[in-house]
Amino acid sequence: MTILEAENLTYAYSDGLPTARAAVNDVSLSVEAGSFVGVIGHTGSGKSTLIQHFNGLLRPTGGRVLLGGKDIWADPKKVREVRFRVGLVFQYPEYQLFEDTVRRDIAFGPRNMGLSEDEIAARVEEAAAFVGLPAALLDKSPFDLSGGEKRRAAVAGVMAMRPEVLILDEPTAGLDPAGQEHLLSQVKAYQQERGCTVLLVSHRMEDVARVADRVLVMDGGRVAMYDETAAVFSRAEELREIGLSIPAVTRVFMGLRARGLDVGDNVYTVEQAAARLLPLLRRGKGE
Repeated sequence: MTILEAENLTYAYSDGLPTARAAVNDVSLSVEAGSFVGVIGHTGSGKSTLIQHFNGLLRPTGGRVLLGGKDIWADPKKVREVRFRVGLVFQYPEYQLFEDTVRRDIAFGPRNMGLSEDEIAARVEEAAAFVGLPAALLDKSPFDLSGGEKRRAAVAGVMAMRPEVLILDEPTAGLDPAGQEHLLSQVKAYQQERGCTVLLVSHRMEDVARVADRVLVMDGGRVAMYDETAAVFSRAEELREIGLSIPAVTRVFMGLRARGLDVGDNVYTVEQAAARLLPLLRRGKGE
């Protein structure tokens, strides 16, 4: 079942002026409910502009966005409700923290949904647990947290609304490798347990390869590729041509094939690489 659709979506900054520039140009795509979509593209490709249309932060200058089959701008007075159903976590979301305690910050969205205090409290506890935020931190000021803890608190604030679609724009930017791994693992666990749809914008190909079912590649405001993860990363040369990197392990396997080794293709995670190489190593040892 399709949850999100873009139909001939176009958005131009400074629309109607001589300086007008189309950041998203005639984009059509659909996102299936329960899927995990990685969104990649170089700076200026239109990926951030695109995702801001999905929860109504930007209004199309052409085309439309559908949520559950309905145009989100059919009634502009109801766009606020769309933002409860499609949660967006901005890049460096810790800058969005503003309440006097972490608990109140996470509760901000659910409280604006008009939920009961008991329901709000339950959602705060649940969201904090999902992102690995200890209960002992909930009554502290968010400004007393570490950088990684602030990031988790901000993500929890969106999760607490239990959106049907969770969109994260570069959520691991600025985190150390352990923090990146932990946050992505928690988001994946949340998606699998809640059955929601996730769109992850990232410049880290390894992250996208590890967690995404499908990958959307933006280039010049248009869709360059949109397919299952394996199919997209198998087009490594095309990705390079539009200025994108590919997972490091994919580059290694391309090098092995170039040297005549029969290691196959479509390898884009460390787990896949291990599964492909171990049999070859065993055969080489005569096992």
